[in-house]
Amino acid sequence: MGSGVSAPRVSVLVPCWNDGRFLDEALRSVAAQSFGDFEAIVADDGSTDDTPAIAAAWAARDPRFRLARSETNLGMGENWNRALGEARGELVAKLDGDDVWEPEFISSLLDEFEREADLLVAFGRAIECDEALRPCGPWYGERAFTDAGLDPAERLVLGGEEWYRMSFDDAQLWHSGAFLLPRREFLALGGWNPVWSCAADTDLILRLLELARPVCNSGRPGVRYRRHDRSVSRGAEREGWKSLEWSLVALSSLARRRTLALRNRRLRWNWWRLDAIGRGWLRAPERWDQVPARVREKLEPELRRTAPAPWFVRIENELRTWAWRVRENTKKPSRSGKAR
Repeated sequence: MGSGVSAPRVSVLVPCWNDGRFLDEALRSVAAQSFGDFEAIVADDGSTDDTPAIAAAWAARDPRFRLARSETNLGMGENWNRALGEARGELVAKLDGDDVWEPEFISSLLDEFEREADLLVAFGRAIECDEALRPCGPWYGERAFTDAGLDPAERLVLGGEEWYRMSFDDAQLWHSGAFLLPRREFLALGGWNPVWSCAADTDLILRLLELARPVCNSGRPGVRYRRHDRSVSRGAEREGWKSLEWSLVALSSLARRRTLALRNRRLRWNWWRLDAIGRGWLRAPERWDQVPARVREKLEPELRRTAPAPWFVRIENELRTWAWRVRENTKKPSRSGKAR
């Protein structure tokens, strides 16, 4: 673009790889936003289907859209960071090439930045859908709200530490396609960590919450998240290694926030639990066979490098688990039918 073109208010990153079946629908949802001062960067990661042609057609008819194509497959995190590097907007949002935004998505989150002077992130709700975008239930991340006695449909502004404590009931507090973040904050964090694949969004969320700045849940529907057989998260669930990545991301964050983690009993318990999951993978070579080689090459060094839970945290939680089992056993009826 020429130097005389002013920067848009919002940069929309649309990473995609072989999303030809869904991309046009995703881009139509961007074009249909009630807020129009945006640029949309369609970052194709070496697709072999008609994804580049669809993106090029959009760029030809709407100057707000442009195609940023990689001839080779870089991988999820590197492709996302490549798109972020091309962004010029004050604020950044991301929409995967197989998902769809609600028409008021950008506008509703911009309103939150107008209302809250020091806001770090604003996010909306995700609606989980089937391949045809029919709603099929609440997104799993909303369990963190309901477990805390909160309604995810109500607007809520909390400090980063409060969100951080909630996040370990269900670590990904917001969907990757449902947030708005100042670009300068994004770049200061270094973008996404390319070590991670299905847990890259969780890692970003935890690093943002570690900054202890205000974060807002608008409570309004933002993205329709499409579940289908080719999605990264679905593939990771099938292959069994999603829990490992999630555990490593969370363990790394707890080690960085050691003081806070040690002060909070729930965080201490999660540190012990996640550490047990991660170390369990190291002790079970047959489980590593489930992990794709390209992923294993990244995850194994990360697992060995991740600091274990402190010894006293492990002992505390092992004793608590033992006490719980004793209580449960005393509740079981004896052979005579009476409780022991």
